[in-house]
Amino acid sequence: MQRLMKPATLLSPLALAAALAPISTVAQTGTTESDNTENPYTIAEELVVIGQPVDSLLGSDELERRQANDLDDIFSGVTSVLVGGSVGAAQKIYVRNLGEDTLNISVDGATQSGVTYHHTGRITIEPELLKQVHVQVGAGDATSGPGALGGAIKFETKDPADLLGNDNLGAILKTGYFSNSEGTKNSATVFGRFNNTFSAMGSYVASDQDNMEDADGNELTGTNSEQELGFVKLVGDFNGGHRVSLSHEKLSEEGEKLMRPEWGEGPNNPLRHLEFDRATSTVQYEWDKPDSDLVFLDANVYLTDFEIYRPWDNYMSSVETTGFTFSNTSDAANHSIEYGTDYRDDEVLAGEAGAADPFVETSEVLGVFVQDNFQATDTLLLTFGIRYDEFEAVDKEGNEFTEEGFSPNAGFSYDFTRRLTLSGGYAEALRGVETNDGFKLFGTTNDPDLKAERAKNIELGLDYEIGRFLLSAGLHDTTIEDVIGNEVPWSRHYQNLGDLESEGYTLGVTYSGERLFSKWSFLDTTAKIDGEPVTRYAYGYLGTSTGNTLNIDTSYQMTSTVDIGWIATIVQDLNNLYVESAEASIDKPGYDVHDLYAHWEPSAMDGLSLTLTVKNVLNEEYLDHGSIEDFTHVPGYDGVVGYPAPGRDVRLSLALRF
Repeated sequence: MQRLMKPATLLSPLALAAALAPISTVAQTGTTESDNTENPYTIAEELVVIGQPVDSLLGSDELERRQANDLDDIFSGVTSVLVGGSVGAAQKIYVRNLGEDTLNISVDGATQSGVTYHHTGRITIEPELLKQVHVQVGAGDATSGPGALGGAIKFETKDPADLLGNDNLGAILKTGYFSNSEGTKNSATVFGRFNNTFSAMGSYVASDQDNMEDADGNELTGTNSEQELGFVKLVGDFNGGHRVSLSHEKLSEEGEKLMRPEWGEGPNNPLRHLEFDRATSTVQYEWDKPDSDLVFLDANVYLTDFEIYRPWDNYMSSVETTGFTFSNTSDAANHSIEYGTDYRDDEVLAGEAGAADPFVETSEVLGVFVQDNFQATDTLLLTFGIRYDEFEAVDKEGNEFTEEGFSPNAGFSYDFTRRLTLSGGYAEALRGVETNDGFKLFGTTNDPDLKAERAKNIELGLDYEIGRFLLSAGLHDTTIEDVIGNEVPWSRHYQNLGDLESEGYTLGVTYSGERLFSKWSFLDTTAKIDGEPVTRYAYGYLGTSTGNTLNIDTSYQMTSTVDIGWIATIVQDLNNLYVESAEASIDKPGYDVHDLYAHWEPSAMDGLSLTLTVKNVLNEEYLDHGSIEDFTHVPGYDGVVGYPAPGRDVRLSLALRF
């Protein structure tokens, strides 16, 4: 792939702040213990949602059983998280209707920040590599990193030890077929333990998929892709509690994409060849000092480079992110205190590939934080913390933006009885001006008086356990003051638009039996900017509006070798949304989507597993509520509509472990 010529950069000196006053938060973590007695090599592929009582987690091996292929598959069944878009490279993540531009997203601690091309998503992740995914809903924990206005998503990849078990060497070969796109996906993973100190793993994943079809059999032009991923990780476990991990991931994808990949096909949206490359290198260090509750050091240093190249006009955009996090956790007198510092530097370059003078924007942020979990009594947990961040940015016009401030949080969890728990909290998050969209830089302007955004989040939750049932309810209200966005709609002038608010409630019922697990989660939330409903078309990746959503996640262990599952997403109509910029109202029809899966590990063939998954089993035709809305009925808005979701997709995979 061609690259922009990048000017030399030098990591700026860091100034450290010291005194932090303990102020408080709430964060509620859902956890389960997987039964690994049948398979000692089970990976804890959990999806944990913090701060949200009803969306707790996916069980062990769920990503494999669902044959997760993209972000939508990963978060399927998680009510507070919506993934919009049919094209994998263009999918965008929303947490309670707040877009990925308000989220802090990281992979193994490496923040995936900056925007290269507004028509694509910020994050592409290979589900094959994932060990677990943490989702913090709303501003909360001081350890979430800077600028986590709407929450944080932390992807964590597997370690060699997760795969080795009691073995010293192993390999997994896997092949899969997707009927809708007539596509294939093949992977090979090897892992080994060199001695008592060093272990390593390496993975190669390749997929080749043709264009998908919607439920009516119409070809979704531009949804084809060829993707390759290479991943290596070396781990050293040393005496004295020291541990070092080095990893490198390289993800490449190319295909014929529509000029606006997440929009529907039309005369103003032609096919263009696009190439994507992302490389992330991470060094992590831990020291769990033996016989000490005061020292648990955790540090990481990372470099991420994400590039998009469009050959037809020889245009390139890249985001390079470097950063580190250094923290220590001390346990003493019923307190567990985590404190440390983090830093991130982003550089966006854009322009003609090979140009000596590309457009350049830079931003950096230095933060210090402290977070305390205090078990005040047997029934009362208090959490409190604070961040202090310094933001600096320089746009392509040479405008300089600086902002600094504190982000406090406070919360509690109180057990009225052994089965009844009330939790709540308040948290703030600050985000200064950051780099802009690389594919917009040639025409982008910033209001020179741009102010920092500040989120204020209130949570309240109630859990009640009755036998094998868990009943839960929650309220949330998040306001992002002075939210930054382009002048509505889709201009290239960025300014403070007003206050973006997401508020609503959740309800949940979970049954955990010996063989049957069933979780029903309901979400009612709205997102508005100064009273106007947020639409994907008008406000870009700041947010969206969705109908009331019910998610059902049910699995059943039929035998010791066979389990089956059902996932349903039921979304209510959302009608008569008035869009001021279009001077028109739009409707967002509801939809019912059902997925089924079956997983079999034949006892006669050790190491073999077969998985059958049927996505959209009822072949529902729909436009998900995270996509560009349908404006085609509005005069002058021909072609303004998102791509419909894929129709039924039968997936079959075979994995063999040696």
